[in-house]
Amino acid sequence: MGKNHKIRRGILYGFLTALVSGVSIFYSKTIVLTVPPLVLTTIRNLSVGILFLLFFVLQKKIVKDLRLIKKKDWFYLILIGVLGGALPFYFFFSGLKLIPAQTANLIHKSLFIWVTLLAAFFLGEKMRFPFWLSFILIFLANYYFSPFKFNFNQGEMMVLLATWLWATENILAKKVLKNVSSEVVGLFRMGIGGFILFLAALFFGQTKIIFSLSVSQWQLILPGVLLLFLYVFFWYKALKYAQASLVTLILTFSTVVGNLLLGSFSRIKILPNDIYSNLIIMMAILIIFIKGNNLFNDEKRRITSLR
Repeated sequence: MGKNHKIRRGILYGFLTALVSGVSIFYSKTIVLTVPPLVLTTIRNLSVGILFLLFFVLQKKIVKDLRLIKKKDWFYLILIGVLGGALPFYFFFSGLKLIPAQTANLIHKSLFIWVTLLAAFFLGEKMRFPFWLSFILIFLANYYFSPFKFNFNQGEMMVLLATWLWATENILAKKVLKNVSSEVVGLFRMGIGGFILFLAALFFGQTKIIFSLSVSQWQLILPGVLLLFLYVFFWYKALKYAQASLVTLILTFSTVVGNLLLGSFSRIKILPNDIYSNLIIMMAILIIFIKGNNLFNDEKRRITSLR
């Protein structure tokens, strides 16, 4: 598979991830769950880890895939579980209790900035001009229409730390995905992360809540588990085939999907600034798709000329 073909595949997987994330945003805002954040996150992450394990059992290839993991990749995979599947979730939801949800969302939206910076420094990624144009448009869409003052209080710093950890995880994942399948990375991220969160829930005496949940509560939780599984499944495939900075830009389209669903199927009113922001993000994503398709067509013409 040629390089440009891989980029196009990565863009498509990134778009699928954004769609799933957008549906998840819509779902989380339209259901009411009276479950502590740590308990809910533990259940979701651990359940997704189990789903990845079942995926390997059904494929009958878990032993083969684990044997192919190199020593240094074991270290990266464990770090991904800790830095991606456990600590940031704890910091994010702890910070969310101290600051408004909108502020936390705006801080988390900065993920594409940190990934782009880290990818340039540690992975040597270089984006072409059209993708930089998309970067600028997405930055304006997120922060020009939703200005906020960063107060450096405890809640904001915890959410920012969580965002930095997720950005670091993406860089580590990009490195390890050169040698390991995306499904293995997903297994370690959610399996180890879920287990650590379970230990945290045990430490804070919240595990009894997990085993006392009602049937109706589980019915609301399980769709979120499936959405998170699909998100992780598609996301690591996107990272495997395309630049981390590029697919993180595409992920911002999830905000548009979430707002469109909220405006269409709920009574939540979409403000004019959100509409302007969504239009600019859509323009940025369209640029990425057009450029990605041009890269694919250029490769096809190159291959044809060599025959």
